[in-house]
Amino acid sequence: MYEKRKVWLAVGAAVLGTTAAQAAQADLEPLQQQNMTIVAPFAGAGEGEGEGEGEGSGVVDLRVNDSAYLARLGLIRGHLYVGKKLYDQGHLAMAKTHMKHPEDELYAALVPAFSARGVEGFGTQLSALADAVNNEQGDDAVNAAYDDLLVAIAATEQVQEKAVKDVLMSLSTMLLTAAAEYDIGVKSGEVVNVHEFQDAYGFTTIAKARIGELTEVQKDANAAALAEVEEILAGLPELWPTITPAGTVEGDSSELYGAAARIELATLN
Repeated sequence: MYEKRKVWLAVGAAVLGTTAAQAAQADLEPLQQQNMTIVAPFAGAGEGEGEGEGEGSGVVDLRVNDSAYLARLGLIRGHLYVGKKLYDQGHLAMAKTHMKHPEDELYAALVPAFSARGVEGFGTQLSALADAVNNEQGDDAVNAAYDDLLVAIAATEQVQEKAVKDVLMSLSTMLLTAAAEYDIGVKSGEVVNVHEFQDAYGFTTIAKARIGELTEVQKDANAAALAEVEEILAGLPELWPTITPAGTVEGDSSELYGAAARIELATLN
């Protein structure tokens, strides 16, 4: 499943440390063929809980791994962002494909983390937005549900309480995932999978915006690293001339892979 592959790719980068740097020089097919050494997001949380794809010894626990936790939430934000943008542009059928439910694997795997972290989660708000869009309840209902959901997601992220290093690593992870999605969506300049192309847009947009959620104290204490990361993000080319493309686009996923690697290096320095 594409969704499971995205999950393991996203959390894998947060745990393995050098994944983004390696991926910056790899095409998607070799990346998919590698053992990502991700066993499960909640290994050890209970017998049979959190079983995942792949083999190896690496374990990511979203209850305690802040960068992976933020990356997972960023993926959800990215889906919802592009879905709302499509809705606003009148592409209702496309918008519906990006709406998430609490039963969706991206959200479901976070539930133990919410409990461990003492936050409420946002399943009710997620359902409300999905219902508003899928049941075509109208703009007022959709806009209100989306605004409520963003508030609820922010309350679970608590970016202002996280180490800036973990916040920045989550950006690297999200861009790495976006690059993989772009590889699926675009082949030889032709958009062959619009949904994945759109996912890449959503993930990249949310990654760019996350720095703005930091407090001035966080920014001042990490000024050099943040300046470097902001420069990297600002240097990304426009890979999405439109999110409903027809024909060819001039874009290269290597730009996203490279940005992910450079952010990771800036974070680790």
